[in-house]
Amino acid sequence: MTDIRNINPEEMESAAGGCSGTGEWKTVANLKEGYLAIRTAPAAAYENEINHTGLMNGDRVQVTGATVVGTGFGGGKAYYTWVFAPKYGVSGYVNAAYLV
Repeated sequence: MTDIRNINPEEMESAAGGCSGTGEWKTVANLKEGYLAIRTAPAAAYENEINHTGLMNGDRVQVTGATVVGTGFGGGKAYYTWVFAPKYGVSGYVNAAYLV
């Protein structure tokens, strides 16, 4: 007989196509306007935005990779973290400054 138990939302998202479920869950916060882009590279460029859409305050992501130094808007330094975003079912870099 199959053993049945309740699973939490993070486990459900992982089973539905997320990553292995071993990463820490973070929440998008402190956006004053716009959205937090999910990117193919750690650089603030429209061309590397996945689907040219993004995350809003309160959205949750799972950290599945390291934080790296990249380029922010205006050419300054910014830190990007590789995450899985269950809202869109994609992985990519996001600006780590907006994750809590």
